[in-house]
Amino acid sequence: MRSTNDSRRDRLPVKVGAGLLDTPMTPAQAQRWGEHNMPSGLRAAGFKVRVVRSDPQMHGGTWLRVNYGK
Repeated sequence: MRSTNDSRRDRLPVKVGAGLLDTPMTPAQAQRWGEHNMPSGLRAAGFKVRVVRSDPQMHGGTWLRVNYGK
């Protein structure tokens, strides 16, 4: 069984567009946040939510990014 410390360690800052969300999240939480907050126009146009993890060597840090795309 996972301890509380393990689940906290799995949580990362989440970036959406140019902004940063207040609460670190797991990838599954970020996916649910993206689904819940997707603009209706994008949903109607067939866009999907993608959550990607940054690469510290490429991006200078580790975080999750919520993107909407086809």
